[in-house]
Amino acid sequence: MRYLPSSPVEDQALLDAIGVPAAESLLAGIPEALRLGRELDLPEGGSEQEVAWQMMGQANRNMRFCAQFLGAGAYDHFVPSAIDALISRQEWFTAYTPYQPEISQGTLQHIFEYQTLICDLTGLEVTNASLYDGGTACVEAALMAVRVAKKRSTVLVSRGLHPMYREVLKTNFAPHDDLHLVEVGLKDGVTDLADLAAKLNGDVAAVLVGYPNFLGAVEDLTALAAPIHAAGALLVSVTQEAFAFGWFESPGKAGADMACGEAMSLGNKPNFGGPFLGFLAVKDAHKREIPGRVVGQTKDLEGRTGYVLTLTAREQHIRRDKATSNICSNQGLVALRANIFMHLAGPAGLTGLAELNAAKAQYLRERLLELPDLEPVFEQPFFNEFVLRYQGDYAALEAACLKESLLPGLDLGRFYPEYQGCILWCATELHTRQMIESLVEILARVPVLAEEV
Repeated sequence: MRYLPSSPVEDQALLDAIGVPAAESLLAGIPEALRLGRELDLPEGGSEQEVAWQMMGQANRNMRFCAQFLGAGAYDHFVPSAIDALISRQEWFTAYTPYQPEISQGTLQHIFEYQTLICDLTGLEVTNASLYDGGTACVEAALMAVRVAKKRSTVLVSRGLHPMYREVLKTNFAPHDDLHLVEVGLKDGVTDLADLAAKLNGDVAAVLVGYPNFLGAVEDLTALAAPIHAAGALLVSVTQEAFAFGWFESPGKAGADMACGEAMSLGNKPNFGGPFLGFLAVKDAHKREIPGRVVGQTKDLEGRTGYVLTLTAREQHIRRDKATSNICSNQGLVALRANIFMHLAGPAGLTGLAELNAAKAQYLRERLLELPDLEPVFEQPFFNEFVLRYQGDYAALEAACLKESLLPGLDLGRFYPEYQGCILWCATELHTRQMIESLVEILARVPVLAEEV
């Protein structure tokens, strides 16, 4: 619990200095309907211990799941305790903004190592020091593609891209003057090559495709790259589940010019929706247009290895109107966790974890398909997520699972009208055979349980 050692007199002095009569006046920008309108329901003059107990009681009202089969962009993986121990070492507690390398070597070194590992995973030559999240990374990739392509103002986006990433693109890319966002349809769960070919023209700067996509299907980047490159456009792969890099061919080797997405799975827990970790890697030829920070390795006058910010111009941080991006910070702590996780796992470890994820998902799908109310929608290869059509009532299924402290898959009808009645299921290395069998047993009894719920 944060301790704020300020007295009422000091608080009033602060308010007087900024010309505000009361602290509540600072909330004027928030609509009245969204404000609490009363004091917090806490013990009057309670001790720190009493308040902590009350807050703990509130936290315990949250439902705790013994197993969750929901992925859709935020994945539950095992996080080694060594990560929490290592991130607290003092060498990481250097200046937050590493403008002065002489006092920021710890921060700069771990960012450089993170960049190196992301380049290894994506098969591309240059990456930045991380972005806020997967959706932000998509926006930065799209804007960068327009700068690289020059005189081209259209970006095609596969409908298989994460729906929330597409919304972020509509908010942050499409409103720009003379920029256009065009959606490419799906066929059998993957990007429709015929629709893509029909929409590729001389104004298309890039095409964004999920790898794997939101439906869990594995897109054939090599097949997509041929017509995209023939049209003079760039192929951008978007990966929302970083564990997939341990099993798939790297995007760069499969034909992608840029790779972006979400790396939260690497050493971070999905705590109520975050924190997330966006990544963006590009070919060396495009490095001058990459947004955000890039850390480079160098030698000092005595020949010692050192690390410094490179490529990024001062305009990136000061003269924002001339910057390549409005992002000049990075997810330093989250990237550090990812860096440590990748070092602990190593290439063989990440491959083993990826294979375990794929195997668990295969087993889950096989068991679910033994139930009469579930059937396949398409037969595309997948990683640790897949789609099944449910013939029953999803609300009853969800209620039955929640009653047993299990979180079921995502009802796709929320985002895709054409997949109404379909469920996106996910499995990771944390799912035991017992968890999967418990889910199957519950679903087998849903018609009976629906009458009781």
